[in-house]
Amino acid sequence: MMTLSILVIGIAILLVLGVVAYYTTQVVRQRWESGVLDREYERMAEKKKLLEERKREERERKDKEEYEYNVLKSNVLVALGLEDWNAIPQYDECVTVYSQIALNNYDIVKFLKEHGGVATFEKIENSIKEKKAVAKILREFLEQNEYEKYFQYGRLKQDIQNILYNANGYRVSVRYTSVEGNNLGHNTLVITQECINRFKNNPTLLMDKTEYNSYLKEQQRKALAQKQHDFYERVNGVIDYANENKETLIIKGSQERLDALIASLFDRTVNSIKKVKTTDSEEWELIANYISEIKGDIEKIVGENRRILEYYQSADFQRVKESCETLMSTQREFNEYITQKAESISQLFGKRVTRGETVNEDEYAYIRPYKKTISPFVAEVSAAVFASAENNPLEYVVKYFYPNNDRYPEQIQKLQLLVEELETLKEAKQIIENYKAEYQQYLGDVPDYVMKEDEAGFYERLGFANIDERVLEVEYKFAYTSGGGKVGRSFPFPMTEENIVEVIELLEGKLTAKAFAQEQRALMTKKLREHIKERDNFTCCNCGNSTHVEPNLLLEIDHIIPVAKGGYTEEKNLQTLCWKCNRSKSDKILA
Repeated sequence: MMTLSILVIGIAILLVLGVVAYYTTQVVRQRWESGVLDREYERMAEKKKLLEERKREERERKDKEEYEYNVLKSNVLVALGLEDWNAIPQYDECVTVYSQIALNNYDIVKFLKEHGGVATFEKIENSIKEKKAVAKILREFLEQNEYEKYFQYGRLKQDIQNILYNANGYRVSVRYTSVEGNNLGHNTLVITQECINRFKNNPTLLMDKTEYNSYLKEQQRKALAQKQHDFYERVNGVIDYANENKETLIIKGSQERLDALIASLFDRTVNSIKKVKTTDSEEWELIANYISEIKGDIEKIVGENRRILEYYQSADFQRVKESCETLMSTQREFNEYITQKAESISQLFGKRVTRGETVNEDEYAYIRPYKKTISPFVAEVSAAVFASAENNPLEYVVKYFYPNNDRYPEQIQKLQLLVEELETLKEAKQIIENYKAEYQQYLGDVPDYVMKEDEAGFYERLGFANIDERVLEVEYKFAYTSGGGKVGRSFPFPMTEENIVEVIELLEGKLTAKAFAQEQRALMTKKLREHIKERDNFTCCNCGNSTHVEPNLLLEIDHIIPVAKGGYTEEKNLQTLCWKCNRSKSDKILA
């Protein structure tokens, strides 16, 4: 029993000791483990602190680098003269579509059609120009600059190259977006200047069928208008050539021939050009041939005159002129006197009804005016007035060329004097012809073409008075030209002695009774002139010279008491004077 008790106690003691040992072990173990963990915690905290310090340093480094890079960019931006780095944006425009098919089919043509077509070209071209200008600056910078030594230059260079990539044209971002706004796809369109040029050269690429048909019609209209303009310019070339050379024409009748050719050019070409409806019409060749023909005729006229002018400027003509000088010196005063008379003859006529440049009616102002020779006594009238003037020319001569009633007395006197002066010039012309015969011995070396084409001009350059037939045969003219220049008519009223007398009588009939009484006097007719000369034995009543002594002496009939001082055209107030005495007498009364 005792043994059993001892065994139990022993087992109990062992159990107690085991429990104590276990708990002791657990306590020791827990204390050991607690120290390890503390050290681990401390180590981990230290590591975390170190990591955070490194991150802070890295962040500070990056911030510093970013700051330095931004400073570098700012300095470069200032050096380049640019406002910002977005001068060449990644995209110039953005477009949104809502299906994959729409994204796949969206191209440059569709973009241009949706954004104004041709109208948007200017905007795109301006953008491309601006980009090219900036790109040029950037490329020149990359080739050579002072910033290559900087640490961050490599990064700057890469950024600039990325910017230059966007400078290759007008860039459009096309995004495929869902209804919810999710981005499901993307495409980039690049519109270059070459693209724009292609569309400009062929606008049909942007047209539908209706637009294309309208375009074809417009192109045909423009082509026709251009062809018409080209032909107008050919006509203008002829007109310009005529205007430039008109004043150099010296051969009698050359200017009139030139006027006629230009009038024909207007009539046969200008109106025809307007009527042609297609660019491939055979009429163009006919018009072109006629323009060339007229141009050739005008060049021929100019060439003939230039040949004459060249002779007058030559040493050969100077020798002829010098050889004739002695003979001409004895006749120079006479020729000067007759020249003055011829130049003043037009002052004895009525009002000069003139017209300026010949202008063809042209709504586009394509045809330049031609400086037509101005005829001093031509009245441009309407069709109705023209018809009336044909039926009653005398009445309309007075109406258009003598319109001022208050001047009738003065004009009657001038017309009376005109009759006398015309007769004097006719006699002088014959005397001049007689003088010319005396010069023939000096003219053997004068080219035939000069005497054939410009005989009057040749003698005028030697010093002879030139009495143009148009001076001796002055005429009034009425002319009518239709609005389009298609129809032109005219008729003359020659101022013969008979017609002048009729004009005087008509003017006198329009005077008041008192004015008529004052103006009524005999007219110096050719018959009266010859009677006075015969009465005075063809001898100057002042100096005694006569045609018996000097066959080529010009005799004139003089009013002893001048008309201006109340003298009348009657036999007792008339006397024969040679041209020299009459010239010196003027309006004086010889004793």
